[in-house]
Amino acid sequence: MKLSIKFHPLLFQASLAAGGVALMPFNYLQFGIDHGKGLITFSKIPWDTLTGAEYALYVPLIAIMLAFTVLHFALTGYFLWRLAQWLVTPGAYSGFIGVPHKNQNAGIFAVVASLAMTANVFWAPLGFFVPWVSRNLQAWMLPSLIFFGILWLALLFLEVDALRTWFAKGVDRTQFNFIWLLDVFAFALVSLAGSGVVAISTNTNIQAIAMVATMITLVFGLLWLLYKLVYLMRTHVKAAKLPDNPILPAFFLVIPIACLFGLSAYRVVNYLQPHLTVDLPSSTGVVVVSYALTIVWGLTTLYLIRDYFKTYFRRSDFAPPQWGLV
Repeated sequence: MKLSIKFHPLLFQASLAAGGVALMPFNYLQFGIDHGKGLITFSKIPWDTLTGAEYALYVPLIAIMLAFTVLHFALTGYFLWRLAQWLVTPGAYSGFIGVPHKNQNAGIFAVVASLAMTANVFWAPLGFFVPWVSRNLQAWMLPSLIFFGILWLALLFLEVDALRTWFAKGVDRTQFNFIWLLDVFAFALVSLAGSGVVAISTNTNIQAIAMVATMITLVFGLLWLLYKLVYLMRTHVKAAKLPDNPILPAFFLVIPIACLFGLSAYRVVNYLQPHLTVDLPSSTGVVVVSYALTIVWGLTTLYLIRDYFKTYFRRSDFAPPQWGLV
């Protein structure tokens, strides 16, 4: 039996989620194991001195990281092939981006978000397993900057295209929901990719270019997030009801967005501080505040949609907003 799934940009949420899962164990190992400067790699783990408990913890984490790194690149390659076919189909893109009803066209930003995640998976989990990548990380910084620039331009192009539809005359924005945050999610991930170039590169010119572009996406993304959150919360309060059940998991999109902006801001502050004569807010404090806000939002969301998990989730069909849970 041949499984055929009609292409939709939201399919990229699968590769995005796989990349996110691959990064989780990497980040734990990066900050949990003393390995010297730079990013941790398989060869930097002190296997001879690990205890039995540490083996029991690290080996499954590494296995998960390997599995989801492979899955991310496999899905990304497959979806890019499907995307190319979709883009050359007459009227496919224009027909999709031109439908702002219930912010359906926001799904196009999943493509940019997933590809921005690819840069982070390439530097970190892939570099963990492939010495050729980790040893030549600086040589990859110029290609990484170019890749970041392409994503940056694509994001701005898509944002302008989408804004024309969202704020067109006659569009009922009271029907919009938290899926509308997908473009902000893309801004957060592109900011993370740009700040990654800033943090990793030792070339001052590459750092400076990436820094300027990252600041633009970071500042605009944060302001845009604030506007959308206020608007959506006011809309839901006025309506005196939550969105339909399939849409509810999209509330969780705020959590990764806040964390990603927090980490990007952390890198930006670390880069700027030595170049300025005034003291900036603590870079660590930026991360703590962003993560504290996500905890509050997460607990509040769990309370608001508790009935969704009690009566609907286990018997529901798959819906794209459920990727927000991942």
